[in-house]
Amino acid sequence: MAKNLTGSLQGALHKRMPLITKVLAVLLILMFILFFLQWYLITKLFNFAAGLMKSQLIQQAPDGVDTEAIRATFDRVEQTMRTMPLSYLRGQIHLRKVKIAIDYASKATEDGMWSAEEINTLLKMTDATVGFKGKEKK
Repeated sequence: MAKNLTGSLQGALHKRMPLITKVLAVLLILMFILFFLQWYLITKLFNFAAGLMKSQLIQQAPDGVDTEAIRATFDRVEQTMRTMPLSYLRGQIHLRKVKIAIDYASKATEDGMWSAEEINTLLKMTDATVGFKGKEKK
C-alpha cells in the first residue's frame, strides 16, 4: 500500500509539473514585458528632461555661453540615453555625477537666473556624467 501511495504522489507531481512550468513561463514573459516597458519609459523621461533643459539653457544663455556647446552637450546626453541600460553597464553614465550636476543646477538657479560661468560649469559637469572628456586647452 505504501508503494502505491508514493506512485500516486509521483503521478500527481508529474501532472502538476507542466502546469507550474507554464505558469512560471507566463510570469517570466510578463516580467520581460514590464522590464522593457519600464526601460522605454525611463529613457523617454530622461530624453524629455534633457530636451527641456537644453531649450531652457539656450533661451536663458547670457553672453559668454556658446549655444552650440549647449546643443552638443545635450545631444551627447540624448545619444547616451538611447543606449540605456547598456551605457550604464559599460560605465558611460555615472549616476553619482548626475546627482552632483542636478544639485549644482538647483543651487545655481536659486536666484532665478543663470550666469555664463554657471552654465559653462554645468555643461562641463553634464559632459562628465556621460563620460565625455572634452577638448584639451593648450
